Amino acid sequence: MEINQVPEPGPKNNQKTLLYIAIAVLLCCCCVGTAAGGYYGYQAYVAAQQVVEDVQDFEIPTNVPFVPVDPGSTETAPNFDTSGEVPEGGLSDEETRFIAWASVQLVGIMSGCTTPTVEGTTITVTQQPDASGQWREEWNVNCGDGTFKAFPLVFTPDSSGFVNVEVELQP
Repeated sequence: MEINQVPEPGPKNNQKTLLYIAIAVLLCCCCVGTAAGGYYGYQAYVAAQQVVEDVQDFEIPTNVPFVPVDPGSTETAPNFDTSGEVPEGGLSDEETRFIAWASVQLVGIMSGCTTPTVEGTTITVTQQPDASGQWREEWNVNCGDGTFKAFPLVFTPDSSGFVNVEVELQP
């Protein structure tokens, strides 16, 4: 008699099943990542579109009044001295005096000295350098209309060798 031998069932191999599950999880993660990236990308696109629309809707004001100086008026327009000359004197070098002169002109024009000029402007040292190197000067500026106006200045050297210039405003 012949006996058919049935092979014994061995332990099941779950390797293929685990591989399919790992691939499915990986694909799901990729889909979620792509969806999140798409969502945030779309939000950035919408924000950029809003900025473009805001810029396109921005109106440049064209109704700014321009009041030219009347040629018959006794009022003069302020003028900067652009000759490149600077007043002589004081303790600073020419470059620092140039910066100080530009500052004095600006403050002078704002305080009624309409046409500050180098000619006739004098510099007097009112305080010699102290321990920190700071000193004070008074610039008596020719306003160009026969009047003079005094401006106190403070010169403060910094650690880099640059000298800061401050025009003190008078009440």
